[in-house]
Amino acid sequence: MSISENKKLVRRYFEEAPSHSEICDEIFSTSFLFHTIQQASITPQTIESNPQKEKEAYKWLENVWSPDWRMTVDEMIAEDDRVMVRWTFYGIQQGEYSELSPTNKPVNYSGINIFRIVDEKIAEIWDIYDRLWLWQQLGVLPEIKDAISKIKARD
Repeated sequence: MSISENKKLVRRYFEEAPSHSEICDEIFSTSFLFHTIQQASITPQTIESNPQKEKEAYKWLENVWSPDWRMTVDEMIAEDDRVMVRWTFYGIQQGEYSELSPTNKPVNYSGINIFRIVDEKIAEIWDIYDRLWLWQQLGVLPEIKDAISKIKARD
């Protein structure tokens, strides 16, 4: 595939798959790797996935972050078989997330994904996003300035 075609494929991941998960069969390899740090964990993990698991993941996102959740592509860079995307996520936490009961708080946070394309399908994804800001918006962690003030007050 050309670099342009690789970018179009990845754009479908962000723009079409969330509301039309049936395209997961078209855009993902039958077996692919997802490298991430899961929710509240600090340990990187590699998860073996497939199109069906991705369909389930989109349903989970809808249940946790409201049916109106979305991700926007802020920047896309591609070379050879790789596509890098800087994105922003928007949602309202209406379901349980990492053992946290629904807060009904709106969130937005940014992340970067790197995709590897093989045989016109997504074969691998590296995922990193701003978990600190997410947890702060959900009220689990204090904002940095508040935490620093508390530390200074103890001294």
